[in-house]
Amino acid sequence: MAALLPGRAAAATPCWKQVLNDWSKGRAIGVYPLHCYRDAIKNLPEDVRDYSNAADDISAALQAQIAHRSLRTVQSDTPNGSKNGNGGARSATGRDPSPSAYRRAIDNLGTSNADSLPIPLIVLGALGALLLASAAGLAGTKRIRALRAARRGPPPPT
Repeated sequence: MAALLPGRAAAATPCWKQVLNDWSKGRAIGVYPLHCYRDAIKNLPEDVRDYSNAADDISAALQAQIAHRSLRTVQSDTPNGSKNGNGGARSATGRDPSPSAYRRAIDNLGTSNADSLPIPLIVLGALGALLLASAAGLAGTKRIRALRAARRGPPPPT
């Protein structure tokens, strides 16, 4: 009888198992409630956990879902649980909230992909170059003073 009703069998599948099925079939992991991703990581078979990147891929999907939540709201007495009455997906004006000034600055620098140089690496490189230039300047100053002293000759006897 269950073979005749495939939709019913699929509905009985726990959401964490659907997450694992998405991963194991090589598909992009779908959109599920956050607890499904956490449960999928908890229920990973030991060999899959040890010999694959399933936990990393599922964690990445979880982080992507968290990042796509545009507005955090406090639970209220409205029927759908959000203060603004629209499920918490958008701001009260109906538009997505604008990103912070920090996020806009980072995005404008172009460091959001794997091909770009990380900002801390650029800062450390500049600091290293400054220290090398300072050391070269001090060594040059010392050499110039030594050459000037050699031209003057030894100090007169007292």
